[in-house]
Amino acid sequence: MKYIKQKYKDSFLLRLYKGEDIIESLQKFCQHHSNIGAGTIRGIGAVSSAKIGFFDGKKYQENIFNENLEVLSLMGNIAENNMVHLHGTFGKANSSCIGGHIMPGCIVSVTCEIQINVLEPKVSRAEDPSTKLNLLVLPQEII
Repeated sequence: MKYIKQKYKDSFLLRLYKGEDIIESLQKFCQHHSNIGAGTIRGIGAVSSAKIGFFDGKKYQENIFNENLEVLSLMGNIAENNMVHLHGTFGKANSSCIGGHIMPGCIVSVTCEIQINVLEPKVSRAEDPSTKLNLLVLPQEII
């Protein structure tokens, strides 16, 4: 296990417009606020389509849902260089749920309300040789 002690620095509340892509909007926000080098994300809202990934151990399997969905929960984090990692749970009209890794292609239908809590110090991501995923680089370790 690796870890880092962080403290709360700042907080933002965002409201995305109809037609905006959730991931692209968050990356754009981070580019505009380049001092965000670590943060947590949470949100709710609604989408007209969702592109959700599931990591099978080798690559992301993509699922596309072209239907109106409630965004029941968005949770994720931000690392340096606008690296947004986001998961979500979506509700269907029949009250069933789908979820997974949020990919570009989740398009807001009505609104999406997102809170970003900025943390210090900054953290980065680097490719893990065994998974080929960009994982958090943290300085402390417990063995």
